[in-house]
Amino acid sequence: LAGGKVHPVLGMRVPIMIILNCCSSGDEGYDDLSTDVAYMLNREDLPYPAHFETGALTRFDAAWSTICAEACLCLAKITGCNSQDESSDLIKEGLKCLEASAKTLKKEDGTIVNSIAHSYYSQILSELENLSAPV
Repeated sequence: LAGGKVHPVLGMRVPIMIILNCCSSGDEGYDDLSTDVAYMLNREDLPYPAHFETGALTRFDAAWSTICAEACLCLAKITGCNSQDESSDLIKEGLKCLEASAKTLKKEDGTIVNSIAHSYYSQILSELENLSAPV
């Protein structure tokens, strides 16, 4: 690892691990929850190359930004009971991620690039919108 920097690909595993941790915790808190929340809320500092978005689409049938949005969604569900501010920030970050997904998943003429990835995107969008709606 040249210059003591971590290769960006290693960062791809973090949101996936967050989703797995949330699912395995039964939507309850877990040991690294606060670290994971901080990671997702400070992602803009991480240099994700543009090919992560399309690479994930090709390999996982999901836009990378949609995977990040799901990590935010999972964390928002868990933290919502304890901190409305934190949960709200996670929902906003998830919706911001989905803005990138929308650009990846639709061509300029509105044609959907990958129907499986678009379905996944739509599901995460719907859940985030439901969490953000006033009660």
